Formats: sequence, C-alpha cells, structure tokens
Amino acid sequence: MRILLLLLVSFFVVDKAQGVASLPDSIATDTSKFTTPTDNHHCYRYIFMQSGISLPAKTLYYHNFNFLMNDFQYGITNNLNISAGVVLPLYFYASPKYSVDVENNQRLMIGDIAITSMFLKDPHKAKMNILYAGYSFGDDFDHFTVCMGYFTANFTPDASLMYNIGGSKKLTPTVYLIGELWFNTGSQKIANVSQWVLDENGNKILEDPSNPLASPYKTTSINKVVNRTTLFANLQLRLISNKNDTKSWSFGLAYYSNFGGEYDRQNSDGTAEHLTNYFSFPVPSISFTQKIGKVEPKLRF
Repeated sequence: MRILLLLLVSFFVVDKAQGVASLPDSIATDTSKFTTPTDNHHCYRYIFMQSGISLPAKTLYYHNFNFLMNDFQYGITNNLNISAGVVLPLYFYASPKYSVDVENNQRLMIGDIAITSMFLKDPHKAKMNILYAGYSFGDDFDHFTVCMGYFTANFTPDASLMYNIGGSKKLTPTVYLIGELWFNTGSQKIANVSQWVLDENGNKILEDPSNPLASPYKTTSINKVVNRTTLFANLQLRLISNKNDTKSWSFGLAYYSNFGGEYDRQNSDGTAEHLTNYFSFPVPSISFTQKIGKVEPKLRF
C-alpha cells in the first residue's frame, strides 16, 4: 500500500521514462497503418476523477471501469461539462463541473457529484453528495489536480471533508501513467451492536435470576457511532491505440480501505469482543475510454 501511494504522489515530478514500448492493437507487422499520436484525447479525466481540463463544447466522451461502471461525459460549453453513469447493479450518479483558465496551464474548477441507488427504497436507499472545488496544473500531457469537497450521505451521522488528488504523466506518445487518491475522515454508524442490559448499579442482569449458573445475560442491540477514515487509491498505465488515438485501455490496481473505529460487542454468555471497522479490498483495475467526438442533439420543444 505504501508503494502504491508513493507512486501516486511522486510520478508528477519524474522525468519521462525512456524506452517504454507502445503497444499496437494487433500483431500485424504492417506498421504503415500506425501513426504516432500528437494529442492526448484522454486528458479530461483520470479514472473516476475529472481533471481541470474541460471537454470541448458538444463533445462526448465514454469511460468504462472494471466492466461495471459506464460513464458518459459531455461538453455543454467549453467550460461546463456534465458526467452521468451507472455502477452496476445498483447506483446512478451525475456530476456537473465548471472549470476556467486562470493562468497559463492553471485552472480552477467547481463541481458536484450526486450518487443514489436505483432500485432500493427508503430506508435502504443510499444517497451521497460531494460538492467540491479544485485546482489543476499542467498541459494536456502532464498535469495534476487537487480538490477538496464537502461530503454528505444518509448513512453517515454527520458531514465531512473529502480530499482528492489525481494526475497524468506522459511516458511515451501512447503510454501514460495515471492515478488518483480519495481520502475522507468522519463518523460511521455500526448497527445492531449487542450490549449487556445493566441494573442501576452497573451490574449485568440475568435472563433467569432463579438459575444463576446456567442463565445467560440479558442483551440489547444498539447503534454505535465510531470514528472512520476511508481511503481509495487507483493507479493505472493507460495504453492509447496506435490505429485510433481516441481509444485507450488502462490496467492497474485499485485499493479501498476503511479503518479508524473500535468498539466492544458484549455477548449473552458474559464475554466481550473488541472489534474494529477495518476493511481492506485491493482489486485489479481495468478501464476503457473513447472520445466519441462531436454530438449535437436536436431538441424540439
């Protein structure tokens, strides 16, 4: 994990790697079919995170992550973009973003990410929102973006701050190193934690006081609120097609971790367990992207 985070932060300042081989779409030996890309048509986003570089007006961009997330990004104007997609099988999200150039290779942006579950009903329906602002530095090939957001959700006891950093580093005309990190601290509700029922003196109460040797203790279920830190990191190599540089495949590693809160679960047999909300899940990550191009919907009112 430390290696993953170190790579994510440090690759912004590493000199361009030499001798990295570009990968053609096929094993054909007729290299006349291939051209060297001179533009980066994939500078508008990292993996989940959008960069400060705005998708041009009336341009459509498609992104798929691990075959489960399908996302479309559209340039309403040269400064205003909107993304929307589904994370199978449950979630839908929409994310408008407004960015503006403030200096050479410097951009400011503000946006929102709204997420909801599609088929579940209250109280099981999940609702999340991140209102964020950020700064992006760099050209279309080498750039990084930092953001801070205000995170709210119907399953967390309170609002909290979300921190994001992402970047892109050109290694060859067809190979890029891309990555992002999301970091959030706050509180987490642990539902149905078993606790002993105590008398006024703080002693455990037996379910059957007439049989103290065999009787279990009375317990009840409560909701515990504990501290929480959530981290999500993703690092990939993006391989751009030689035959069509508007397409790319990316391969890497995603890492999700939830940690920071401890609590006790008290059992009817008189024992207690000291537990934590720690959860860790590394997974291979695969992305496909395509800049579809100009799309001008004809709307009739």
